[in-house]
Amino acid sequence: MAIDLGPDDAAGDGYTRLAMKLLIAFVHQFDVDKVSEGLLAGGHRFTRLPSVGGFLGEASATFVMAVEDDRLDEVLSAFERSSEARDVEIPLNLHGRLEDWKAATVRFAGATILIGELERVVKT
Repeated sequence: MAIDLGPDDAAGDGYTRLAMKLLIAFVHQFDVDKVSEGLLAGGHRFTRLPSVGGFLGEASATFVMAVEDDRLDEVLSAFERSSEARDVEIPLNLHGRLEDWKAATVRFAGATILIGELERVVKT
């Protein structure tokens, strides 16, 4: 796929509009390798960064991708096939901060995915 990053005369602002989405996915540590393999098998490119969740403090990875609009469902399917929600025990040190929380476990998504419009890509 070639992306024309040159001027767009129709818009008059000097940039070509992209039919793409910016996808940011937070993936549980147990699913990171499966998600990476699934995306690579589908020919998708991504950047994977190590990260830590803010609630439970568990290791995870953040995937950042630019996805063509017509391939978005395919990418989302790869995440769905490669990750799964699970019940995770809440660490004892969190119980003190969560006074109203009665449950001993929390449902933890295999992947939480944020999707937004990708305005432009600048390569320097």
